Amino acid sequence: MIYRLRVILDNDTKEDILRDVEIDKNSNLTDLHELILLSFNFSADQMASFYTVDEEWNQISEISLMSFDESTDAMDSILISNILNNSNPKLLYVYDFMNMWTFYVEFIEEAKEIDSIIYPRIIFSAGTPPEKAPEKKFINVDKVEEDLDEDEYLY
Repeated sequence: MIYRLRVILDNDTKEDILRDVEIDKNSNLTDLHELILLSFNFSADQMASFYTVDEEWNQISEISLMSFDESTDAMDSILISNILNNSNPKLLYVYDFMNMWTFYVEFIEEAKEIDSIIYPRIIFSAGTPPEKAPEKKFINVDKVEEDLDEDEYLY
């Protein structure tokens, strides 16, 4: 069986930048990492991590390219089917921690393999990644809530 996945680049352009891919469901996350790099024409010379997420894309746990200690799993030790499925249809992928290329990975469906097809493969491509990563703005949620509390007294 294969998985069909949609990989969307988080970007600040008007154009959607995404790839739909198919990969054997028993592949590991390193295989998916390499497929994403190939799909978006990125080199394999940077670190990357997948993150399990909740429904609102909030990070839960990290799965890094290499395990540096026992607190983080390595991509090659996790099968895609064990972490991405109908129950858990989302992953976050971050490539190149200096530039923070961020991708949303969504499970589309599980399907039967076709004997004459070589997997993994890119089945749909839209948009061209920008030359440099979109600038990320990190917001302190606690500070935003404090500001909202103060503003309540103004009205």
